[in-house]
Amino acid sequence: MSAKKILVVDDEKESCQFFKQYLTKRGYSVDIAYDGLEAKDLLDKHTYDCIFFDCNMPELSGVELIKVIKEKNPKAKKIMISGYDLINEDFAKDSGVDIFLRKPFSLETVNEIVKMEGGKDA
Repeated sequence: MSAKKILVVDDEKESCQFFKQYLTKRGYSVDIAYDGLEAKDLLDKHTYDCIFFDCNMPELSGVELIKVIKEKNPKAKKIMISGYDLINEDFAKDSGVDIFLRKPFSLETVNEIVKMEGGKDA
């Protein structure tokens, strides 16, 4: 079985680098994008098992990115990340994500999400 392929999308570059370093050490293949448009380009070229993305990004927001993910990579587990109080789990689920993570969160939580099979019920 090949390693799970993960996309991390966040305009906070340090956050992306932490994700990539942590998950690569655990044997996952990780691509990063610093905004929604970069993510869209990667989604045109690759298929991912899990996609972690910030809700508030320049160019293409996380909510707009969900539509692209559903079109280009519908089987991917979609994980929305946000530190904003106005963004909550209900908003995220209504937007079509499988899992919502509030910043700050632990990298162990990220690993548990990646190891889970599937996302929400199809």
